[in-house]
Amino acid sequence: MKKLITSCLLAIALLFSAQNISAQNTLEINEEANKKTKELRKLIKFDSDKMDAVYRAYQDFGKAYKKISANLEQNQVSLEKINKELDKKLEGILSELEYHNYLELVRGM
Repeated sequence: MKKLITSCLLAIALLFSAQNISAQNTLEINEEANKKTKELRKLIKFDSDKMDAVYRAYQDFGKAYKKISANLEQNQVSLEKINKELDKKLEGILSELEYHNYLELVRGM
């Protein structure tokens, strides 16, 4: 009985530690999305509605990037795909002039 209780407590402790790792990854992604959104807003002036949408686009990018970041050499195709997805989302959010400035200033195109 004592071993069963100990085993259950160990399983619960492992479960909580796994949730902390997941929460930490989400926090890191959100921080990075916030940072990139603020940097972009300094370069390209846009309103708060667009800022929220840009933040969500960077969050999605961060989540996708996190999945492939362990092995970028083998995931070059995936990296190009998520970069194109980010560009496409930002093109839909920003005006034509803002998007052109984004491509020049941020992407170097």
